[in-house]
Formats: sequence, structure tokens, C-alpha cells
Amino acid sequence: MESTDIIQLIESTWRDVIGDRRIPALRSIRKLVPERHLELFDCILDAKISAIEDDASSTVLFLVHGIQTDGSWQKLVQAELCDIPKLHVVDIGYDCVTPLQLVGPFRVEPTARVLREIRDFKRREPKARLMVIAHSFGCYIVSRILEEHPDIEFDRIVFCGSIVPRNFRWDKHTKHMPHGAILNDVGTNDFYPVLATCASLGYGSSGRLGFKTGAVVDRYFPYNHSTFFDKKRRHISRFWKPFIQNGEIKRSGWDTRKPKTSLPVLMLSHPMIGRGLLLSIMTLCVVTFRWLTTICT
Repeated sequence: MESTDIIQLIESTWRDVIGDRRIPALRSIRKLVPERHLELFDCILDAKISAIEDDASSTVLFLVHGIQTDGSWQKLVQAELCDIPKLHVVDIGYDCVTPLQLVGPFRVEPTARVLREIRDFKRREPKARLMVIAHSFGCYIVSRILEEHPDIEFDRIVFCGSIVPRNFRWDKHTKHMPHGAILNDVGTNDFYPVLATCASLGYGSSGRLGFKTGAVVDRYFPYNHSTFFDKKRRHISRFWKPFIQNGEIKRSGWDTRKPKTSLPVLMLSHPMIGRGLLLSIMTLCVVTFRWLTTICT
């Protein structure tokens, strides 16, 4: 093991290990270092430790997935962004959330879990910039954190497949963020945000229609709910990586070519009209079924 190997080993470990896990990891590695290189190892490690509190250039990017998934797309994002200097990509998970939980009042635990993870990293990296990419129910979780915990501030936000209400008060909860710091990637073939809006309370169709507010940049794509993670589309590298790395917003060609949204989708996407329309349809189905059952008997 040469001196260059020592330097490379320390640098790679420091880069790949997060926060307060770095020092224990390096001290374990120290036991394997030849005695003639211990002085060099200790010198570099001391320099790293002394610079921790002064380094405010690092970034922590959180990835928050949706329901009924283990967030396999998070590893795709990590792989695509691994070469960005001083960027720590953290995938946050929680127990499986069923559709019944989604429409019911059982949403507290996933939000609390994600909040704990973010606070933990904020404690370990107090000066690091925080960013987040969230999908589907993960967007709802982030919106609740923004609304209820104003001490949590993100430098950049990316939503996709969002089920956050379209009237979310971005102007109130993200005052510190400049224009162009919040992206909402919309799938014009995505019906899940519409269904979440009309079949439950507290959600919206921002992942289908956009937020349509000056605080958020809506980008439209001919996608379904999870097409953002299709490797063939290269959406992560083409549209998210430039934004996370330097704030560059790549425009979608679909923005000017997307078809007009149909009236039924617009109606179902309205919180009040949509729920009333869905209830009417369900009632009609039940009445028709009972009528047909009566005739057949």
C-alpha cells in the first residue's frame, strides 16, 4: 500500500460514507494501514475532521417514494448522480402503504418516518444544502413537512406523479426559495392523481394538471405514473441531473405539444365536483346492480 493509495482510500471513504459514520469507518480502516503510513493517514484524517464544520458546500439529496413500492427507482437516481461532487444521495423508505391507508386517516407514520430521517441528517450535516426528489405519495409527505415544520428548508425540490393539492400554499411555505427552485414533472397520461383527488380527502391532481402557480415550474411529459423511471427515457439524467447539479431547467418538448385535457378528467380533478361525480357513478352502479338482480330473480 503506497501513500497515493492511502489518500485515495481516505477520500473515497469520506465521499461514500455519510456524516457521523465517516470517522468510525476511517478509524476501522486505520487498523489495516501499514505502520510507515500511519502518520500520513492521521494527518489527512485530522485535516478532514477540522474542516467538517467549515464545509458548507456539501449537499444532501433525499429520495422519497410512493405507496405499494420499495422505491427501486431510488437506486437508479443514486447511480445516475453518483459523479456529482459533494452530493450525498439518501433514499428514505417506510412501510408499505395500502390504498386503504391512502384514502383513510392513516398517513401520519410515513410522514413522521421521513421527517425523522431528514432531521437526523440535518443534525449531522448542519450546514449542508438539502434537496429532495419525491414521487406520488412521497410528494404529499414532503408537502406536509413543508407545511408543518418550517425549520426544514430545501434548496431544490422535484416532484413527479404528485398527488399534492393544486392549491398548496407554496408562497407561504417556501418563501426562502427563488423562482425556478421547485420543479413539478407532470405525466399527461397519469390517472392516479385524478383518482386520489376524487376518491379521498387531502390530495390533488397536480401530477396530472400541474400546480399552475408562479412558485413552481410545471413540465409536461407523455408519461404514466412511473414512466419517469423508465431507463429508455433517460429522464433522470436528462432532466433531473442538470437541475440537481447546477439548477439548470431542461424544457420538455411536450409542453407545447400536449393535447387538451378532456372535460371528464377536468371534472374528476376538481376536489368537490370530482368526489360528487364519483359518488354519483358509484351510486348509479349499485342501484343498477340491485335492479338487475331483482329482475333476474
